[in-house]
Amino acid sequence: MSKTATFGDTVAKSFLLPGTIACNALGLRSETAGDYTHLVRMLINSLVWTVAGVIVVAIVV
Repeated sequence: MSKTATFGDTVAKSFLLPGTIACNALGLRSETAGDYTHLVRMLINSLVWTVAGVIVVAIVV
């Protein structure tokens, strides 16, 4: 079971990486920024993965 959790953590971290990089670049930390860190991370991840999806669909279609 630990291999599944480790694999899941690795996959999750890779999908959340753009938002984490943006938060680190802006200097937002969960301890100091409160819930804003999660909002910024969610916004950046949504934008990055939406653009990536649109590009993939445009190439395929």
